[in-house]
Amino acid sequence: MTMATRIIIVALAAMLAAFPARAATSVYAASVYSQSGVTSASNALFGADGAGALIASGGELVLQYANPLTGQSIAANLLPLAGSPAFNVLAVSVGEVIGGVANFSGEFVLVDMGAGGVLNADMSALCSSVSGSGCSLLRFRNAASFNAPGALLDGVSGVSNAPEPAAWALLLLGFAGVGWRLKSLRRADDRRTRNIAGRAFA
Repeated sequence: MTMATRIIIVALAAMLAAFPARAATSVYAASVYSQSGVTSASNALFGADGAGALIASGGELVLQYANPLTGQSIAANLLPLAGSPAFNVLAVSVGEVIGGVANFSGEFVLVDMGAGGVLNADMSALCSSVSGSGCSLLRFRNAASFNAPGALLDGVSGVSNAPEPAAWALLLLGFAGVGWRLKSLRRADDRRTRNIAGRAFA
């Protein structure tokens, strides 16, 4: 291996170390699977646009994701509520459609204190109890409201199983490196064989 080749490999390794590839990416919901006791536009849930969907006390909203979630880093963006003090108790669960039926995990409780902001939940253990391949459904149930018409939910994201482009690039670079190394070893073997054969006939 030449010195220039070694320098290139070291430079590539340093670049990859500086920008590590992750095996998953955060995504927003693709559609509304079902809802009851929910007012406002459903498209408010597909990114933080400031519109907000109101989930009234006793209401339920189920979002569906194009790429199943791992259950990690569920982030619910809530808008501030009118009135003080005001809060909502949200019961969150993940699920998957199995055999045409939506199956859900146990619930994780989030408390909306009325100030708005992002509430986070790690539901990876709950998701794995439902499905080994990820959960494409995320359910929000407003278990209780106090001095508020409901919870204003605006954008819900989670971590999906879909690899990021950087992960694919790293994988392809690895395969290319292995292929290049095997090719160079084969050339060296061919040269050695020719030299031995040349000596035998000399």
